[in-house]
Amino acid sequence: MLKITERTGNAEKGDIDMSEFTTIETQEELDRIVKERLARQKEKYSDYDELKERVQKLEKENVDLQATIEESGQSKTEQEQHIAELEAKISGYETEKMRTRVALEYGLPIDMAGRLQGNDENALKTDAELLAGFMKAKEPKSPLKSTEPPIGDKNGWAELARNLTEGE
Repeated sequence: MLKITERTGNAEKGDIDMSEFTTIETQEELDRIVKERLARQKEKYSDYDELKERVQKLEKENVDLQATIEESGQSKTEQEQHIAELEAKISGYETEKMRTRVALEYGLPIDMAGRLQGNDENALKTDAELLAGFMKAKEPKSPLKSTEPPIGDKNGWAELARNLTEGE
């Protein structure tokens, strides 16, 4: 916006000093003055297109970075879930190993190791003691009398000879 000042000492760029003012008498002069003013205004906003392009570029970059952040967040969540699953498997294997060891320690069959209950070794040992108490080892009973006929040294050789000649 043009300001008209009366004093010549306080004039700013683009201001019209009343002492320098001349009347516009022709259309060419008016066109020239308007062109000069438009040129000054255009010069003021000459980098507008560059700034607009830069803003668009930065907005696109921002969107891309946001997408990358979301993908990383999803990937991180998936990795954490996978780690939790693997840790659960490891814990299960360690518990099964401990059950088997305790079962063998207390003389239980390996098939009974899965029946032991408890989360720590002491609880498993307590349960194994109870199960072992119910499963006392049976001592084999000796037969009351011999079921084999007595064979002496001479009778054994004679029996062998008889068996050899039977097939002929």
